[in-house]
Amino acid sequence: MSAAIITLCVAIATFILQEGITNIIHGVIFRLFSHVSIGDRIEILIDGTNYTGTLSKITIRHVVINDFQTNAEIIIPNSKIDCSLIMNTYNGYDKHNRYIIEFPVSYQDAEDTEKSEIIKAEIKKSVVECPMTIENVDIIYINFKESFVAYTFFIKTHTIEENFAACSWVRENLMQRLAPFDIHIPYSTMNVNLKNR
Repeated sequence: MSAAIITLCVAIATFILQEGITNIIHGVIFRLFSHVSIGDRIEILIDGTNYTGTLSKITIRHVVINDFQTNAEIIIPNSKIDCSLIMNTYNGYDKHNRYIIEFPVSYQDAEDTEKSEIIKAEIKKSVVECPMTIENVDIIYINFKESFVAYTFFIKTHTIEENFAACSWVRENLMQRLAPFDIHIPYSTMNVNLKNR
């Protein structure tokens, strides 16, 4: 075997071992100093992509997350997860889960004082009537966006799974409640002019 081939084999083996050792070291650091445990619901940002799911396994080389949207197992090397932004959304079953909703309304409707009061009242009614919510809405915040006004409020439930369903239920209920008042969710439109040559 020539010296060049031996050198190449040694370089490849060194690279593989280096990656493995790096993952093991990051795995030890992650286990010792992270505030997440198996069963926690986490949101993690890796290389610009957000993943949300349940942490199901932690090994010396990688962690496994069960993705909420696709139900797929996402395997993340420890060297990646140890250097990533992690948001732990699990509060324990004895605590409640809270999520913020931004409900979009056109500037024209939001500027109308009567319609604005109707929107706030219907938001509170929708949250009260939702079978999964456990707390009423006390405060509704208003944020200005590029093409709409966002009426922002919290949805509180027992679990994160209930929270996803509750947010969807409240959004749909609000659309139906506000339609009779001629209040609709704004959407982008495009005008196209075709000229014959």
